[in-house]
Amino acid sequence: MFARLKHRLCQFYRGLFSAYTVADESFAHSYLNSEEMSLFNQLPSFEKKHSVTVARRIQELATYNPELDQRKLVKLGLLHDIGKLSERNTIPSKALLVIFRYFFPGWFDQLAEKGKKDGRFRKLYIHKHHGAIGAELLARIGESSEIVLMVKKHDPLVEPFSPSDPIELKILQDADSY
Repeated sequence: MFARLKHRLCQFYRGLFSAYTVADESFAHSYLNSEEMSLFNQLPSFEKKHSVTVARRIQELATYNPELDQRKLVKLGLLHDIGKLSERNTIPSKALLVIFRYFFPGWFDQLAEKGKKDGRFRKLYIHKHHGAIGAELLARIGESSEIVLMVKKHDPLVEPFSPSDPIELKILQDADSY
């Protein structure tokens, strides 16, 4: 439990003190088309920075799998949290959500499911189901079915990785949890 807490504190620190830069913007723009970029740019800067960090980590992990489509993997890293658009979090409010979810999972799940109908718990619902919400957004703009499926299933707390899942999904999950 101490290791998880330390990991989350490090993430919080990085979120507070890392900035989404012009270089990050250029990196994202080199992989995303105009519709994808339009969605991506609606994310708060700390979520964009996280997505760029995940995409760059995926590039590192993908070097061990040269047969995979590197471009698709990076795009997947950039778009994996696009469902958080409607969450409208700040760094502190997201930190509270993450802490609540990881340390009180049963209670979080109960309240998150209430958020489907009850606006008081909407952020919890979105946070838990951001993969499915993001998949719907991406499907609407014509994203490939492979990316849509992996965005939908990228949260291992919602859908654990199974042997029938593509290796790209495992790479995304590993990069996202780093």
